[in-house]
Amino acid sequence: MLTPSAPDELSLRRAGLDRLREKERELLDQLHLVYVATRVQRDRIRASCPAAADLTRHLPAEVLLRIIEFALQNPLVGCDPHRHVKRELASVSCRWRDLILGSPSLWNCIRICKSWTVPFVKAHIARSAECPLSIEVCTRDWEAEGGLEWGAVAARLSVLVHCRHRWRSLVFKTVDRVIMSFIASSEGFPSLKRLTIIDDVPTDPFSFGPADWPSVDYLELRTCVDLNHLSNLSNLETLIVHIPLLKPPRTQVEFSLRKLKTLSLSGYTGALEFHPDTLHFPLLDSLSVNVTYARGLMEAIVAPNLRRVRYAPYSCDSGMSCVFGNLSSKFLSVEHLCLCNHTELWQTARDTDVESARTVSSAFPSVRHVELHGEHIEAFFGSEATCPADYWEHLETLDIRGIFKDRMPSLEGWLRRRSLEGKSALKVIISNPLSAFLEDDDDIPGQSALCESLRPYCNVVVLPELDLVSTLSLSNGSWKFLACPSDQPSSTPWVRNSWERRCKFCIGG
Repeated sequence: MLTPSAPDELSLRRAGLDRLREKERELLDQLHLVYVATRVQRDRIRASCPAAADLTRHLPAEVLLRIIEFALQNPLVGCDPHRHVKRELASVSCRWRDLILGSPSLWNCIRICKSWTVPFVKAHIARSAECPLSIEVCTRDWEAEGGLEWGAVAARLSVLVHCRHRWRSLVFKTVDRVIMSFIASSEGFPSLKRLTIIDDVPTDPFSFGPADWPSVDYLELRTCVDLNHLSNLSNLETLIVHIPLLKPPRTQVEFSLRKLKTLSLSGYTGALEFHPDTLHFPLLDSLSVNVTYARGLMEAIVAPNLRRVRYAPYSCDSGMSCVFGNLSSKFLSVEHLCLCNHTELWQTARDTDVESARTVSSAFPSVRHVELHGEHIEAFFGSEATCPADYWEHLETLDIRGIFKDRMPSLEGWLRRRSLEGKSALKVIISNPLSAFLEDDDDIPGQSALCESLRPYCNVVVLPELDLVSTLSLSNGSWKFLACPSDQPSSTPWVRNSWERRCKFCIGG
């Protein structure tokens, strides 16, 4: 048998390679045709399906401006929205940028702090046109880095003082007496209506002179203050005072504010000496009290037109029997009463509970709207004979919050007896429906049956917008008719949001 020679074998292999290469070219040509056909088909599909419209382009400028304002009011933690949020929003589109740059209302909030340079302050003044200005003086960042640089602060303040006729609100944080004196000595703040003073480390009591801030009608103080000097602010309509826990000299307090309509007092009043009928507020409408030794304060207040009262016990020594005993003649005009809860307020003995509730009911006999915590139910409604709540002959609305699942029979029994007596049906509001019924692993379906048990005797309203997460995160002591809770620092637009996120500009330095 003959074997092919070496040159013949090589020729066969080359011929096989040529055939493979030809096949490769054919396959590549086919693949190219498939790729081209795919791209053409994709383009046709995209052409037949219109792109998603940018809905913000169709929003009226007023609506878009309001959205941007909300974004500035709710920044990330530690973020200065007027330095970072506006920059980020302006980069969305030319329309957003032009709207931000051309809207004076987005530039009328100005801070005096280290991160706001003099040119940056001037830019805000120029772009705010003639809008009223909201000023915040915060020296914390200077103090944290080795002391206050008075020259730098004065340079920024001097720019603002030239337009002091436009100042609408002024906020001091970590009060510096030199800065406050510098501002107060600049005459003429005709538009200044709101003044807030917050001092985390107060030293000497703060006071007001006869000529200081004459046009201010809203004052919030979270520092040591000489309350007697408040009479110099004759135009005040809203006063919020939180007194820190210090041991100042004992002081007798006596002042009056003829135009005051809203008063909130909280904190330590152990060093204040009140005498009966020495605090005169003829136009006072809303009163919030969360202080130690509240009895003296309640005896001192004279407010013939008072309609709303919120009382939150500061500690167990502020029991309701002690605070409101024999004061019924003072609160005959009160129509809305809110009682917040304190775990040490209601003692274990039942008769003590009922006595405290009876004292409150007697002190506010004319109320029409009452807000109670779930733990108050037994005391006000649990008696088999006459209940403390029976003193409220004009009651129209009962708002109950907190956990009261096991106490529901007492309320149901009282409502049934009221119905049998022919009295008008109350409106019962369950403000925190899920937290009111759930404890640990309790069944959610049970809440409906408990609500339904009240319906034959009253008009039950369960707020539908609350879910489990939002309900459990709400404060049980919220008060609807006063803007700022007296026992918590007021929130400001500079730091208010989730602790889980951070501003990328702040992180970047």
